[in-house]
Amino acid sequence: MLDHAQRIKKENPADHLIHIASSDLNYFYKLTDKNILAQYTVINAIYAFLLKKLIPEFDGNIISSSITSKPEHAPIPVFFSYDIDFEKSFKEHLQKTKHTIIEIFQQSNCYSYGNNGQVKHSLNSFSNYSICINHNVEWECNGLLLNVRINEQEGVKMSVSYLEGFIKTEVANRLITSFSNFIKNLESNVMISLQNLSLLSQNENQQLLIDFNSTYVDYPKDKTVISLFEKKAAETPENIAIVFQGHELSFKELNKKIIQLASAISLTYKINKGDIIGVLLPKSEEAVISFLAILKLGAVYLPIDNNYPSERINYIIKDSALKLLLVDRPIAGFTSSNILNIKILNYTAFQGEKKFASLSSNDLAYIIYTSGSTGAPKGVQIEHSSVVNMALAQIKSFEINLYDRVVWFASVAFDASVSELLMSLYSGASLYIPEVDVLKDSKKFVTFLKETKITVATFPPSYLYLLSVEDLKGLLCVITAGEPANPVKAKELVKQGIRYYNAYGPTECAVCATIYKMALTDTDLKNIPIGKPISNTRIYILGNKMEVLPIGVVGKIYISGSGLARGYLNKPELTKEKFIAHSFIEGEQMYDTGDLGCWLPDGNIEFMGRKDHQVKIRGYRIELGEIEKTILQYSKSLKQAVVETRGVTEEKVLVAYLVSSRAIDKSLLRNFLLEKLPDYMIPNFFVKLKKLPLTPNGKIDRKALPGISDEDIVR
Repeated sequence: MLDHAQRIKKENPADHLIHIASSDLNYFYKLTDKNILAQYTVINAIYAFLLKKLIPEFDGNIISSSITSKPEHAPIPVFFSYDIDFEKSFKEHLQKTKHTIIEIFQQSNCYSYGNNGQVKHSLNSFSNYSICINHNVEWECNGLLLNVRINEQEGVKMSVSYLEGFIKTEVANRLITSFSNFIKNLESNVMISLQNLSLLSQNENQQLLIDFNSTYVDYPKDKTVISLFEKKAAETPENIAIVFQGHELSFKELNKKIIQLASAISLTYKINKGDIIGVLLPKSEEAVISFLAILKLGAVYLPIDNNYPSERINYIIKDSALKLLLVDRPIAGFTSSNILNIKILNYTAFQGEKKFASLSSNDLAYIIYTSGSTGAPKGVQIEHSSVVNMALAQIKSFEINLYDRVVWFASVAFDASVSELLMSLYSGASLYIPEVDVLKDSKKFVTFLKETKITVATFPPSYLYLLSVEDLKGLLCVITAGEPANPVKAKELVKQGIRYYNAYGPTECAVCATIYKMALTDTDLKNIPIGKPISNTRIYILGNKMEVLPIGVVGKIYISGSGLARGYLNKPELTKEKFIAHSFIEGEQMYDTGDLGCWLPDGNIEFMGRKDHQVKIRGYRIELGEIEKTILQYSKSLKQAVVETRGVTEEKVLVAYLVSSRAIDKSLLRNFLLEKLPDYMIPNFFVKLKKLPLTPNGKIDRKALPGISDEDIVR
């Protein structure tokens, strides 16, 4: 339900008005025999069906005006609860609606009315969705209100009112145009199953499936990540490729070190094409060299954050069955694996070049582990051609050139780091690598940006929020990804002449799937779109029955095209579940993101959150279920654990709600979690409850979980 703070203003019904001539209503009059009750039934049935199709939040409850009151009196509300079975025909839905209406009118004495016929209770206690039929008295709009007037000579007139922020204008317009089309074609619609009743014309289908996805761009499909780097190194050998701790490395020098490291590794270990090599290194010159040397060997790159707890590192090593692990210091306490300390490997002394395995563009380039809903991380497998397409598309979209200075901000184990590295190296620009302590201290990081004259940076919006416009002066391009963007901050940057881009993409689609460039004219944007699909990428927004949804209607985001991952490592069942047969292109696949979004009229996409309980914090994708399962391992006295996100001073934080039969030492619990999970997955707040709130059907009511206070913080 809406609260009073959300009721900002009512849209003008005149802006959303439609008239259906009597000549188009012949079957409607024939079906209802001009009976008021029958007409009332048909109108309500159509309205409920359209709400269910167009508004995912629609809970099946409607307030409708009673036909028993006189038109000049205030309409009496009648409450309907709809449970629509989309496998049934509209005729069957109509019959069910008829029986419901008759039953309600038979029990109408249960309502309490005032002297003027108004119900004494607030409509808000019933529903935010209402319909008023054949009444002259204006009814208060409580969210969405459809006004319908039926006149045999004049036909049907409809208008829709809604509260700002409750639904989109496109959905309001779609509601009444779909209503008009449906009632005009009522005779042909009656016997069709509800799931087969499309709200889209042929031209609209063409727009959503083809026009918005007209993204084909020719790119070097035969190139691999390493071969494209070598091409750029040959073109710009003297350009500075990497700067770390004040030490510069040219493209020519970087390429030489890559060959030397790859050759030295192959002398010590037998590396076969497709073998997985892990990299447990901090951000450094060696980390970049290792990444490309692994690909030079024909092997697969697997980055592991050295800040991960040992249990998680062990899991990744074991699950991936990696052939070799590159480190920069002695490592103890890990499962059996070949470990190579590159700090004591004198690989730069190696002269010459060994013959390496030949690569093709459909070979694996990297595997990155993401949070898993089953309680364990899962490895996403990305091929060379997917990475090449993504990197070249980003360079073009972000307007990166060889004079740019790109900062490596993302964690080595986050796929955005691949993007940062390659957008720099493939454009001939310079990659600047800050040390770990610099990234942890925003003041030091700002100094780093100024001193190195960085021009391109990618941030999670929550980190960008910590930086002022003054801090970011000197940058030419700022990219955000991983979380919903902050419109206020974005507008500030654009006003300063800084190019601002909002990007979106799951790990399962080679880092980036869509990009939006903020314009100076975007002053009224409350939510920054995630943009349009990048080159050779297609986006589909579909309903629960995999139907194409109209512009403005929220559905699940599906991705297909060149960026799609091969699947999850050693998880064929999960791969089959998430990488499904393409609904519109035979022989292809598309990825079920679990994210919600809607098309905007200009072909951009607005992100609307998660379908499940997966979230992003500081750019990291997190399955809340993994945290919950880990919390419950702490003690048998812990009976239930629910993790949710809350907004605290413009930043998203994790909150753990706990039900336990005994007192919980929150500090000990937090320390336990730190041994098993990365720090970004550790809740900031722990709230102990006697019991968890439940919905009427027995599910945990996450919306009813209490707020947080300073007492709940655990440091």
